[in-house]
Amino acid sequence: MFDVAASKPVRIKQTGQDVIVVSAAEFTEAQSLLHRKRMRALQRSRLRASAEAKANGFTEDMLPDLLAR
Repeated sequence: MFDVAASKPVRIKQTGQDVIVVSAAEFTEAQSLLHRKRMRALQRSRLRASAEAKANGFTEDMLPDLLAR
């Protein structure tokens, strides 16, 4: 089974929950893709928050006072 998992994912059917065995390279690639997806979502969130703050009159000059609270 582990030899097969080196070249393609292997599903192990268990009662209640299946398990997928993948190679270390595939796992690393999946983790990298997930990280990039999360970083893009974080960037979009940051840009929305920045636009909202600007629309409400906040400036970078106000930031030190806000952080000091």
